[in-house]
Parts: sequence; structure tokens; C-alpha cells
Amino acid sequence: MNNELLHHLEQRINEAVEEISSLRQRISELEMQNYELSEEKNELETNLTQRSEQQSNWESSLSEMLNRLNQLDNKQ
Repeated sequence: MNNELLHHLEQRINEAVEEISSLRQRISELEMQNYELSEEKNELETNLTQRSEQQSNWESSLSEMLNRLNQLDNKQ
């Protein structure tokens, strides 16, 4: 009876070790995926910031042009 119990416990321990190993592998995969997503997020944020600055510059330039046109119209 003791041998059966020991064998059963050994099987349970081996299964737990395999599950821990599998979970560690999954954690590694998720950490890599998280890193890749963080890199992608940073790129997208940089891109968005650049586009926002570009849009702001365009709007500012257009506003200046409109102001100049209005000044020219007022002089005439």
C-alpha cells in the first residue's frame, strides 16, 4: 500500500512539474508578446505625435495665409 501511495504521489509531482514548466513557457511567450506590443504602441504613439504636430503646423500655416489674404482684401 505504501508503494502504491508513493507511486501515486510521484505521478502527481511529475504532473505538477510538467504543468509548472508549461506555465513558465506560456509566461515567457506572453512576456515576449507584451514586449512586442509595447514596442508597437510606442511606434504608434510617436507616429500620432508627429502627425498631430504636422497637422498643427498645417493649420497654423493656413491660418497665416488666410490672415494675409484678409489683410490684402482690407487694403483694397
